[in-house]
Amino acid sequence: MAHDNDAIYELHDQLMKKTVQMREALEQTGSETAEDPTGQVSVRFDDPSIEITIGTFWRASIRPEELSGVILETVNTVLLARLHAWGASFSNDAPEVAAPPAPSPAIAANEINELVESADGDVFHRNVNRFIETFSKELNSTLSQLSERAAQVHGGEDSGGNAQVDLDSRGTIVGLRLDETWLRTADGRDVTDAIRSALSKAQTSVAAATPALPFEGTPLAQYAEGMADPVEMIRMLTRGG
Repeated sequence: MAHDNDAIYELHDQLMKKTVQMREALEQTGSETAEDPTGQVSVRFDDPSIEITIGTFWRASIRPEELSGVILETVNTVLLARLHAWGASFSNDAPEVAAPPAPSPAIAANEINELVESADGDVFHRNVNRFIETFSKELNSTLSQLSERAAQVHGGEDSGGNAQVDLDSRGTIVGLRLDETWLRTADGRDVTDAIRSALSKAQTSVAAATPALPFEGTPLAQYAEGMADPVEMIRMLTRGG
């Protein structure tokens, strides 16, 4: 058993080191910028923000009906460049770091034992049975709801209704629609401002739809906090009368 525990802690140590290395490698990549071939569409990505700028003379080289497609292609270019930079940094020059100290399992175990020993046995068993029953009954619907949440598209529109941006649950741009009639007279600054306004509203929608705890808002919401912390789970199961 001691050997198994040592292996678990060693694995935890390695995973924590890799996590820190990945984070530091990502920070080293800095911002990433890409332009379309005409130089009139510029996209700058600096996690988590993305900035889209349209040049003054964009209509001289891009037709209004093509602009949204050019922007989306440039967004994809900068995201791929960012991913490549991160991969190269992590693979070739991952910094050597010490793993953050792991919390002592003895502390959690002692606290759990104290909670169980001081609990009303009938209450504890009733809560455990209720949890098992609820978890078994609601798991499929909860997973389905979480899948639907992840697949949601969040839209934003500027005040004039000239630009509409769609983001997925991670905040990645998955759609862009621009009013072609308006584009025939809109200059670069107008288009830039409209896209940024729509993007900001879509990002606000993503933030509002993202719960602090993963199970929040699902049939298993009452156990959301406990699922993230074993000690809190025992507190929940031993509480009540």
